[in-house]
Amino acid sequence: MATRARHSAHGAIRPPRRQRLRDFGRAVTYQIGGLPIAVRAGLNRQVATPDAVIRRAYARQFWHPHTLSDIGALGVALLIWPFALAGMAAAFVFKNGRIVAQRSNRSVPRQMLDQFRLYAAAGVLPPWYYIFELHRRPLKSHARDFIYRWESKAGVMRLLRESGRQPLSAVNDKAEFFEHCRAHQVATARVLAVVRDGEIEQQVHPAELDTDLFVKPVCGRGGKGAERWDRIGAERYRNPQGEELGREELFARLQRRSLTTPLLIQTRLRNHPGLAPLNNDALSTVRVLTCLNEAGEPELVGAALRMAIGGNHVVDNLHAGGIAAAVDLDSGRLGPASNLGADSSLGWIERHPNSDAPVTGVVLPMWDEVRMLAVRAHKAFDDRVLVGWDIAITPDGPMVVEANGTPDLDIMQRFVRHGLMAARLGVLLAFHLSQLGLDQIPIA
Repeated sequence: MATRARHSAHGAIRPPRRQRLRDFGRAVTYQIGGLPIAVRAGLNRQVATPDAVIRRAYARQFWHPHTLSDIGALGVALLIWPFALAGMAAAFVFKNGRIVAQRSNRSVPRQMLDQFRLYAAAGVLPPWYYIFELHRRPLKSHARDFIYRWESKAGVMRLLRESGRQPLSAVNDKAEFFEHCRAHQVATARVLAVVRDGEIEQQVHPAELDTDLFVKPVCGRGGKGAERWDRIGAERYRNPQGEELGREELFARLQRRSLTTPLLIQTRLRNHPGLAPLNNDALSTVRVLTCLNEAGEPELVGAALRMAIGGNHVVDNLHAGGIAAAVDLDSGRLGPASNLGADSSLGWIERHPNSDAPVTGVVLPMWDEVRMLAVRAHKAFDDRVLVGWDIAITPDGPMVVEANGTPDLDIMQRFVRHGLMAARLGVLLAFHLSQLGLDQIPIA
């Protein structure tokens, strides 16, 4: 049985030890990636370009850790970075080197040298050398055009949250997120029940449960723990693996599972028929990035359609093995598709690997409505500077499925195939940091 989260003396939930170790390991990795960036940022104190502003603010945080965990992660990173870098480079060259050499004529030894050189010049860690395909253009100026995870999730977004932009709206708790959307008339999937600590906290009339169901953790991410149950008869359901359960059996199982993971039960959404060839019988969603502009209004800065492939018929998440394609913001037209890129074996594809339906060139249905919904949703969550929306295009129109308060910028930069540091997103993030004076604080 999974380790149950513990409650502290103040009532807050404490993550399991394994999760805390993973989080600390991730923090160390981010500090290793950020080290060259933080060192170099001190040399550009008077430069006003977006990358200089963002990286000065990042360096301020990097060299001034606030918690014991931050101090520990920085200390470990300073001790092990050469060994960690060499180990990662060897592992990812072994995984991708030959494939990339065949496609790009960049030899395996040159890929290895690239990774050490671009780490020193731009803070590129080996996985991101392949995610952003820097082997195609291994220039430090090109590498610096990307916003790396340590600069975004552990940098800019954390700074904005802790320095005058602490959001009050809920996005991590999906039950609270649904209530906030409903209160602000933002279209979203309906919540049928919440199951927590073995109890059903809220539930609609039983007759309304006689439909296809989608179950996910209240505070989950990356599609982990999601379940799909299709109605096959009165009070009977089947999952994609062919298992059949009656309603009482299903809810009893979910109640047991909720002892370790609180669950949300929603109506299962289905895509617009125009997307059926691309969704692999899961729900495809458009990840739309919106950012508050200089006037405080939400502005679209990126979009990508996510699609399930292979044996996955439940979620479209890239971390669950899915693929994605960039969406042109003006026309809604799709580009070629790929995976996240740390594994280079798939490469770029023009057609869906299961249905063989075209991906490149397809125009998303209801694209104008998707754009308007993303902006309207951000207006309901305007205490947040940057939000990543997962929007499903259904026969009844677009609906918000989830929101991400610290969206993964790898997803967008991988699929638009260029960095966002010098694009509109970088300009807006630099503006917000400058408004708070975070780039002007001296670096010790």
